[in-house]
Amino acid sequence: MRAGLNFIEGFKATGKASQMVVLLFLINFLFSLVLAVPMYHSLKESIGQSQMGEKMVEGFDYLWWQEFRDESKGLEKTFTPGLIGKGALLNNLEALVQMRFLGAPPVVLITGLFYLIVHVFLAGGILSIFNQEFPRFSLKDFFQGAGTYFLRFLLLMLVSWVFFLAIGIFLKGGLDSFLDNISDNSISEVTPFYLGLLFSAIVLFFLLFIQMVFDYARIKIVVEERKNILKSSLEAFGFVFRHFVSALGLYYLIFAVSVIVAVIYISIKELIPQAAFWEILIAFVVQQLFIFMVIWMRCWFYASQMKLYKYWK
Repeated sequence: MRAGLNFIEGFKATGKASQMVVLLFLINFLFSLVLAVPMYHSLKESIGQSQMGEKMVEGFDYLWWQEFRDESKGLEKTFTPGLIGKGALLNNLEALVQMRFLGAPPVVLITGLFYLIVHVFLAGGILSIFNQEFPRFSLKDFFQGAGTYFLRFLLLMLVSWVFFLAIGIFLKGGLDSFLDNISDNSISEVTPFYLGLLFSAIVLFFLLFIQMVFDYARIKIVVEERKNILKSSLEAFGFVFRHFVSALGLYYLIFAVSVIVAVIYISIKELIPQAAFWEILIAFVVQQLFIFMVIWMRCWFYASQMKLYKYWK
């Protein structure tokens, strides 16, 4: 019940700060150009004015892609068939659960690290706006909050990485080892397949759980003006366990909305042909609307969690 009320209150609070969502979308769009522009020039140079462009419009050419991948260096190596259509979302989810992103090219890791630092900076601004009794967005308040909490949030992120690495090394490593033993002794691939899905779900649960806990650690720092990062982290764990049903219910309520939005996006985009300029433009607009919704829902996460924390505080 409490989770549902905070779910609604968080949505209303996000609506009152919709200008902030627009700002975050624009920042994300500009940041994406850092990756998109070099990739565009590489693809343009590879495809050029050849017939390959016409073939790619009709369908993905795997022979061209294999040649492009072999000749590529750095960022271009991340271009795969999975980037097209629903593959991007599914690949990102698999990379998160399997922690394959650690093996990405250095340029991608550096860019990803920079993105995380920017995200940490922006999180301070978001929470400082939602900490107001009546959330009202202004550039001054947003960037003042972002600067005020940046260092503390950055250190908090480093602390959270200890838990993420522990999950990857011990939990995921142990489950993978167990699955390998099952696979070696199994006469059918069915059992290992379903066990693999179950183990992936377990790893994802713990990854999201740690993310949720450190969301409350950030909220605690903002609401109570805490400076002790470790104490805030421990108390965030305590808060979540004391209000486990409400905290988890709220988190997965919004997570379920995120999944529904992602499914709708995939379904719509799959229906849009991309053989003509205007069709590509429509697909691009639909994609940007989806990204806008993802950013909105992230703010919705923070606003709802802020409401829940203040209610039980």
